[in-house]
Amino acid sequence: MMIQDFAAFSAVREAGLAKLLPSKPRIAVGMGTCGSGNGAEAVYSAFSSEIDARGLDVQLAPVGCFGFCAEEPLVNLWVPGRPLLMLHRVQPKHVDEILNGLGHDRLPPAEIVLCKIEEWDHLTGHVKYGTGYPDVPNWNEIPFFNGQVKIVLRNCGLINPDDIVEYIAVGGYQALYKVLIDQNPDAVIEQIKAAKLRAAAARGS
Repeated sequence: MMIQDFAAFSAVREAGLAKLLPSKPRIAVGMGTCGSGNGAEAVYSAFSSEIDARGLDVQLAPVGCFGFCAEEPLVNLWVPGRPLLMLHRVQPKHVDEILNGLGHDRLPPAEIVLCKIEEWDHLTGHVKYGTGYPDVPNWNEIPFFNGQVKIVLRNCGLINPDDIVEYIAVGGYQALYKVLIDQNPDAVIEQIKAAKLRAAAARGS
């Protein structure tokens, strides 16, 4: 993939957003070490097999850990126009019922519904998932997440870490692109000086 101008960069970003917010349901399984250690790979395999067997138009993706390792395997379920649902302690036995509810506006079993995300600030970009599910708590109403401010791990559990297009969709490389394409060297140096990065690097050496 080669990006040589802003139009190409914007096109890649739009393609990434179409992956994160497709015109069909998207299921994302947390495949970090904590998820895998609790059976996420079996859950992912069960979803993949059942989606293929039924011929469903559903996007399946691996993502990282959203942070609540004690509740793994975590699965994100998104239906266009609705909030992103965070499911917890999902097992292969739950796959059938989750898939059966798609297209019928039916929630998965209550015991595996953890919370919802209506919109997410990636700091470098913003994603609006949708509204609804009034009886499901927002993610930051869960005691474990309450008070957390995600910065470095802001993307974890929401995008596929192996898909650079999804990263660009939430603002990845936008600052680098601006520096390389839109800025001149003197302006970049002045910004680094203003941010005190040069002084910090000198102290570190």
